[in-house]
Amino acid sequence: MTTRKLCLLLQEKAENELFEKSNRIPSDIEAIKEWLKKQPHLQAVNPTDQWLIAFLRGNKYSLERTKEKCEMYYTLRTIVPEIFRGRDPMDPYIQEILKLGVFLPLKSCKSADACKATITRFGASDSSKYHLLDIMKVMFMIIEILLLEDDNFVVAGMDVLFDMKGVGINILSQWTPTIAKKLIFLIEKALPVRMKSSHVINIPPGFEAAYNLFKAFVADKIKQRFHLYSQNYDRMYDTLPRNILPKEYGGDDGSLQELIDFWKSKVESYRDWFLKEETERSNEALRPDKPKTTSNLFGVEGSFRKLDVD
Repeated sequence: MTTRKLCLLLQEKAENELFEKSNRIPSDIEAIKEWLKKQPHLQAVNPTDQWLIAFLRGNKYSLERTKEKCEMYYTLRTIVPEIFRGRDPMDPYIQEILKLGVFLPLKSCKSADACKATITRFGASDSSKYHLLDIMKVMFMIIEILLLEDDNFVVAGMDVLFDMKGVGINILSQWTPTIAKKLIFLIEKALPVRMKSSHVINIPPGFEAAYNLFKAFVADKIKQRFHLYSQNYDRMYDTLPRNILPKEYGGDDGSLQELIDFWKSKVESYRDWFLKEETERSNEALRPDKPKTTSNLFGVEGSFRKLDVD
């Protein structure tokens, strides 16, 4: 078994909140590997131990839920090519999106066992040039790197700062009910991501309608974790203190450009991994029961983009 050792505080959190038992980790990982080997439609899948422990922790060591989420992840890699294909970091279009810095995990955490904080800036992109799904593709690439590398993200969860500056009607209009439903499905059903709090600033006109649409598809406990701010951000700094934020947000931990440069380089360093992942997905023709499609998963047929974009 090849996995990183947690720091003491994160290990305590994993044991208390995720029901992790160190002596059981090797057998749990092996159980998931053996189960994957027995699935006819998942024969191309060969995850690392570090990847599997992220799924185990994200599902609080329920083997059945871990199997379900793993299976759904590799299924969606097949039936949602808009998000999970064409992820070469050196592709010129992806390079452009990386330079925008739409999704930026911060360098530091509030404490050794605190959540990973991230900044999401949808307004940093030109909606006439970059579609929401293209932005989400790159966001999921970074999230997958966090699942592999960042123990705070995996064990403690994620705090998100949504900066809505520059978000206009063109971006909000892309957030249709169909896309909202599907993207939330990806996060909830396919990836072991635990969002602990979300903080929304620089709220634009028209945001309320998109926000209400989002709330229609999420559980009450998720709704309660959203905090909207008008001008006074003092309460936000209780969760996201200034010493972990870049200077553009009243902090003193570097600049946005430094974060953009870091994550562009980090994603590029994973090029071989993303190219290899293109082949690690379900083969729906070999699924023992009825093949999964966008129709039987989401109630719609065809690709996300063809359905939702004029």
